[in-house]
Amino acid sequence: MQWQAWILALGAAAAPAAPPDYLNYVITFADTLLAKGADEFGPRRTALWAGVIDTRTMTVPESDVPPPRGVRPDDRAVGGSNLYHDAVTLRVFRALSEVTGRPKYRDAAQAYMRDFLELAQSPRTGLLAWGEHLYYDLFRDRVAAERRHHELLEWTPPWPELWEANPDAVARAIAGLRYHFYEDNPRALFNRHADWDNASHQKPGGQPWIKHSGLYAYSFLFLYSRTGDERWLHWGRGAGELYWNHRNPATNLTLGCIGDPRPTSSQASSQAPELAYWLFKAWETYPREAGFRERAIALVKAYNKYFYDARRGAIRASVALDGKPLSEAVNGPWNIAYGQPGILPNGRIEAYLGRATKDPEFIEMAKQIHRIAKETPLPEGVSIEGIAFALNLALDLYDLTKERRFLDDARHYAEYAAAHFWKKGPGGALFVRQAGDVYYEAKTGAGDLLAGLLRLHLRLNPKLPEPKTYDWSF
Repeated sequence: MQWQAWILALGAAAAPAAPPDYLNYVITFADTLLAKGADEFGPRRTALWAGVIDTRTMTVPESDVPPPRGVRPDDRAVGGSNLYHDAVTLRVFRALSEVTGRPKYRDAAQAYMRDFLELAQSPRTGLLAWGEHLYYDLFRDRVAAERRHHELLEWTPPWPELWEANPDAVARAIAGLRYHFYEDNPRALFNRHADWDNASHQKPGGQPWIKHSGLYAYSFLFLYSRTGDERWLHWGRGAGELYWNHRNPATNLTLGCIGDPRPTSSQASSQAPELAYWLFKAWETYPREAGFRERAIALVKAYNKYFYDARRGAIRASVALDGKPLSEAVNGPWNIAYGQPGILPNGRIEAYLGRATKDPEFIEMAKQIHRIAKETPLPEGVSIEGIAFALNLALDLYDLTKERRFLDDARHYAEYAAAHFWKKGPGGALFVRQAGDVYYEAKTGAGDLLAGLLRLHLRLNPKLPEPKTYDWSF
């Protein structure tokens, strides 16, 4: 068994009788990040957090940090701050203040969000310098505008928390998402890239990926729920209907990227659950928009029907829009930094829908994805994000079923993370990008791991109250 190998590698014959102090990892990480990742560079001091820290010296490098395996060099925030990379960490800090009674973590998160909204927003478009390419340069005290492109990432944008910090700035940021579209029409196609500081619509020919349509729909519905402005309901509906209208109505499978010439883009998208996830969250934000909920459920049920191979107990890698398998290849659970995503995010989405709808189909599929991960050997260089998602999926299933085996599995993932990613340095400790690495890099998923460790601490100490500010989703 994979677990037995991990336990032996950790120097134990069985799981320890007393759980490690998972809360201490979270507190130590938080204290280290605030002390060593503070913006003390350039003429202006801010409350922003550095996105990369060298744990050998616990200093923030300005440049010359090699990217982790699979990550493109220009998709990072070396010497800078990218709030989207810290989206989950910010929420963990708020929850950590509730758990510990120490307001400094919540206060630091609030100050970070306030400063980022002030410093990293384009005055022309309203778009924020975050996401896949942009960041705020701490040494130059300005946005790295030469990166140019605004693009959202796979985590849910932290609009509710940012709204508390500065609602006007958030309204401008979400309104600026219109510049991703080819015209001022929410039912038009869009480019996942937009010019951060150029208030004009994109030229046709970009890549309107399926996940981005869900992120836009969620964002516009969030803004409508806060303002009541009918424009944003209109834009949310348009973005949320796009890929639904391009589905095969006989199967409810939809393609991955409209207009993209590559053959794989016209196949059924294995990322349809991500679109469904943000459509469902959009419905939760504004429950009167029931169509979002119905489409979300239908898209995930189609994924379950056609992508899951019950005979082999595996997730198919490629399926045609009519539901026919296109190869014998399977989609595994583990990813290595940047690259093709594994199936663990889809497992968490299944669990999320299972909790919300009480539909046993979603809970069963979450269990299957958890099983696949448990049975699949970890590759060399497995990402911290992959372990974090596996940890949280195990906890999702424990919360849904109260079966002790899922809590035990969560502990194994936590112990693996502590043994392989925890790096001590002068005056603190942080989680690094990969086993044997020396750099903390926010982009690679440390926030998800922190969330899982804090959550595991609470599950192992059931008398502790659940933080009101956290729902454990991503």
